Amino acid sequence: MTSLDELAVLKTLDPATDADPRSPRAQATLRQILATPAQQPTRRPKRWLPRVALGTGLVAAATAAALILPSALGGDRAFATWTATPTGLTGSARADASNACREASTSGSPEYGGQLAAATTAIAERRGVWTLVVLADQAGFGALCITDQSRHLFADQFGAIGTTPAADLPTARELTPVTLGTGSINGRNLSVATGLAGKDVSAVSYTSRTHGKVTATVSAGQFALWVPGDELLDANRTGVPVTVTYRDGATATIKLKL
Repeated sequence: MTSLDELAVLKTLDPATDADPRSPRAQATLRQILATPAQQPTRRPKRWLPRVALGTGLVAAATAAALILPSALGGDRAFATWTATPTGLTGSARADASNACREASTSGSPEYGGQLAAATTAIAERRGVWTLVVLADQAGFGALCITDQSRHLFADQFGAIGTTPAADLPTARELTPVTLGTGSINGRNLSVATGLAGKDVSAVSYTSRTHGKVTATVSAGQFALWVPGDELLDANRTGVPVTVTYRDGATATIKLKL
């Protein structure tokens, strides 16, 4: 076998032809290179993407489109104003919130323009500076908007839109979730559960592991609640229990799941 002098061969490729590979300096450099541990690949941080389930909860029931319209300005401080029990919007505030939701939904999903024009306001609630609006009709169409009202010029908005087929409409004592999961506004998470409520359902509540009892708004055959954070991240797949109160005073636990 022919012995190969690697250093001599390497030297022929070196433009600094005067360098001596056997010199103390060259040998020291070689030892330093060989003693240096191989660099491990750097793990790149994962980029969080909005949970599709939240935007497409309505997709589970029918065709739908999600609209997420982040503003150019941050709205993080608005989360501190969130409340577990909503207050209803009335008068001009209700009309303004509904018009804003209709306009944003039409802009984001123009194919639903006709249904949005005919839909009425089923839910218009406030939790701190946030408003939640559900526009709906009697045929299963619905549009959801959750808006950070602290930014008047560039309101942060989160929403979904679609139609639930007749076969999935709830019976008198059932809930049909249409939006369930976690999404984000400006990198801050919101966990949302909305849907259709049977005519015998008078109240819905959810026990949050971080926020305690959260009261849903139940109105015009719809229910809606949301909490800051990602605790409903997998709810569309694993389900989430809610407490339902019926008009006869009875209560039951129902698991929402898409």
